[in-house]
Amino acid sequence: MIIYKDLITGDEMFTDSSKVKLVDDCIWEVECQFVMRKQGDIAIEGFNPSAEEADEGTDEITESGYDLVLNQRLVEASFSKADFKNYLKTYTKTLQEKWKNLEWSDEQIAEAKTKFTEAVKKILPKVNDAQFYLGNSSNPDGIVGVLEFREGDDGNEKAVMNFFKHGLDAEKV
Repeated sequence: MIIYKDLITGDEMFTDSSKVKLVDDCIWEVECQFVMRKQGDIAIEGFNPSAEEADEGTDEITESGYDLVLNQRLVEASFSKADFKNYLKTYTKTLQEKWKNLEWSDEQIAEAKTKFTEAVKKILPKVNDAQFYLGNSSNPDGIVGVLEFREGDDGNEKAVMNFFKHGLDAEKV
């Protein structure tokens, strides 16, 4: 499995167990499913809940929301378009410093800046109708996932979380 972590905060943002697609080498799109489940339950492919001992004598509390948000414990944030643009200015400066600390070459940084600008141009028009999510730490300096709703191939609405590729580190576990 591959875990995608925020370069700045180290928060786990998503895994490849979700339906994930890289768009134009700059944006990760992660499909989200709306779920209802017992609080604390995480459905992972290959997991066998019947093999686990059941807790007896406890009240069941249910939770609902998007699987990605619940599984990764993402925290909802609120941005106006102007706020999001201000966030992007600060975030890109922080991200560039991180790239330098990771000893990326000048060529790698230049390419990442170009791709990041491309990604921002794709995301900004969607901001007014989107929801925003920070990582588990709620650190406002880190990456923000942008949840949008669009029509799926089957004609039904689907939820898609967008992440800037160059703000993430892929860790194979």
